[in-house]
Amino acid sequence: MRNLTGLLILFLILRTASFAQSTVSTREGEVSFFSSAPLEDIRATNDRVRAVMNTSTGEILIRIRIDEFNFRKALMQRHFNEDYLESHLYPEAQFSGIILGFEKESLSNVPRQVSVEGEMTIHGVRRSISEKGTIRKSGKGIICEAVFNIRVADYDVKIPRLLTRNIGEEVEVTLQLDLRYQSP
Repeated sequence: MRNLTGLLILFLILRTASFAQSTVSTREGEVSFFSSAPLEDIRATNDRVRAVMNTSTGEILIRIRIDEFNFRKALMQRHFNEDYLESHLYPEAQFSGIILGFEKESLSNVPRQVSVEGEMTIHGVRRSISEKGTIRKSGKGIICEAVFNIRVADYDVKIPRLLTRNIGEEVEVTLQLDLRYQSP
């Protein structure tokens, strides 16, 4: 019985080590957004984005706490969290999808354009999306980057008529993930 327990523990350790080598992750990814409007441009950055990617399949999961976006002006940040994204009701945004045609073996230090498909959830609304980005190998993992636009109305974010000159209807999102292999 003691040998069986030892073998089971060894199996679990080896399985965990094998799984760790087929995933890359980060807790320090960065997502920023920019919204241009006639009266004011709005920028915010979140450098605590969590992401994990399965390097065997190209599946990727990205989670962002809404209240971790930082704005230049405290009042903008408060309005963003309380009035628009309602972070007390919808604390996270999430993307779950796959990098199409992903092959770990074909990665190099040169960025390669890829397509990503999946579901984005913002403000409690889930939508299918398809975007382009780049991917490349880094010394300790994989770097993923993308720039794309999101229409705020697509995610039921309401902008009062009085503020339509202050807030753009479309937001440019920039994503950078430095995903690293995890040690067993």
